[in-house]
Amino acid sequence: MDESKPGRVAPTRATISDVARQAGVSIGTVSRVLNKARNVKPALQRRVLDAAAALDYRPDSFAQGMRSKKTHVIGVIVPDLRNPLSSEAAAGVEEELTQQGYSFFLANSRYERGREENILNEFARRRVDGIIAILARDQDPRTVEQLRRLPMPVVLLEREIGTEFDAVRTDQVQGTYRATRYLAALGHRRIALITVPTDNMSGRYRFQGYAEALADVGTEVSADLVHMGGYTRDYAVNAAYSVLSMRNKPTALIVSGGMLPGVLDAMRQLNLSIPDELSLVVLGDTELAALTRPGITAIRYDWAQTGRVAARLTISRIGGSETPPERVIVPYEFILRESCQELAPGD
Repeated sequence: MDESKPGRVAPTRATISDVARQAGVSIGTVSRVLNKARNVKPALQRRVLDAAAALDYRPDSFAQGMRSKKTHVIGVIVPDLRNPLSSEAAAGVEEELTQQGYSFFLANSRYERGREENILNEFARRRVDGIIAILARDQDPRTVEQLRRLPMPVVLLEREIGTEFDAVRTDQVQGTYRATRYLAALGHRRIALITVPTDNMSGRYRFQGYAEALADVGTEVSADLVHMGGYTRDYAVNAAYSVLSMRNKPTALIVSGGMLPGVLDAMRQLNLSIPDELSLVVLGDTELAALTRPGITAIRYDWAQTGRVAARLTISRIGGSETPPERVIVPYEFILRESCQELAPGD
């Protein structure tokens, strides 16, 4: 049927005035409730929300944005959506933002500085209310300067830049320290480390925890056992193949979660078994670590929680919070599986 013909009236959309009339309050009260003002009594808030639900009232978000100069959109940038860190953290961000009535743009920098710069510029052009960033490299002075010029609050996720930006991160130092000391307690001293470069926080803090643990058991870091030059599976394959082919190869290895597939591939090529010929610990628990047989002992980081915390912190800054930049550290868990064994005397 042609709904444009005379005699058929299209349903009208409920207005804020309708909600106020239904709830028996002023339009201003409805506005304060819908904008989550803190000075509204719970009973009054419930009346307004019930009235809005009964009328199927939906605020005009575009008009709201024009009045408040807010878009209710957050820009989120990650370096690699295939990496569990990126995908789980993004899921945590989405969960919290959705609950708070925000939308978000998600962009993947692929660890490319030029691409990351363009994404940040595009976020600024679109006037997002805030930015949550897992930067490719948090030591690049051009990146730091670009962040300083942005007109909206920026919260760093799993990255740190001095003390001028809010930052939410996992405890990479203590997590890697625990992994290394666990292997050392089993008698291992030639412990290899394959992880991301030190030009981002994860690499720096992982190496710090690794070096501190070795020092505490009286062992120096061997440069030939440390590979921190890349991010990809191919890099991990090559790094693992190189270190595991050495004449005096390591008896244990610690690897980033995103690089675990590459390490397992290199071990398959070299026909090495876990844990008989190599004890293995992964930094960042993944489905692969849990499903591989034997299961791989892991340092589990709650990246979804870091995303939720970063989202809450970003919304707080958008709301005008002027407290000094915060440092939030989310603790780790040690997940014991079957991938490590005690080193026999003389090995």
